[in-house]
Amino acid sequence: MILYPAIDLKDGACVRLLHGDMDKATVFSNSPADQAKAFVEAGFGWLHVVDLNGAIEGKAVNAAAAGPSGANACPVPAQRWSTSGSPASAAARRRAVVR
Repeated sequence: MILYPAIDLKDGACVRLLHGDMDKATVFSNSPADQAKAFVEAGFGWLHVVDLNGAIEGKAVNAAAAGPSGANACPVPAQRWSTSGSPASAAARRRAVVR
């Protein structure tokens, strides 16, 4: 069995929504890259990344959170990413985490 820990992105932060309400978000981390690394260190080999803002707005929003560190900053290979929430490419959502 493969488990996919999820990183839900809202305004560039890792959050959990209460009953799907965007106004009731608990922030777990302000660094998606650190969260991804924590999941890898816990033994997970796959990630699921959700652009919550993008799901509401219909366009990629959190991909803009990508910083200068580049795609190599996250230890999870690109082919081991599952993404949802906006019409952006998987690579764009991965860049949002790898800031």
